[in-house]
Amino acid sequence: LYRRLAAGLGSIPGLRLRGIVDRAQFERRTPTAGFTLEGFTAREVATQLGDRGIAVWDGDFYATGLVERLGLAAEGLVRVGLTHYNTAEEVDRLIGELGEIAGRARGGTVTAGATAAAARI
Repeated sequence: LYRRLAAGLGSIPGLRLRGIVDRAQFERRTPTAGFTLEGFTAREVATQLGDRGIAVWDGDFYATGLVERLGLAAEGLVRVGLTHYNTAEEVDRLIGELGEIAGRARGGTVTAGATAAAARI
């Protein structure tokens, strides 16, 4: 599921996944994604997803020093964590909703492309 999530997040213009992004190294990371979305604070993204029934976290997750060094102290990160009970459909829904949020900031949508990228995993 994490590979599906990473591919879908990577298909969204303006979204930057933080941490290990090399697919060959994914076994070195947990199935948790931290990301930023251009034009939005982490709180704005988390609020919009929450309004759509999708739970994510925003902030620095007690990694204050790291987030400051990344230059993200003001906007924070969005955090999505997958567990054993998540499904591919939930990942696809998250990617679709993020695509719509990102697309509205750019005057369009990227939902179809984002969902298609996730489905190829």
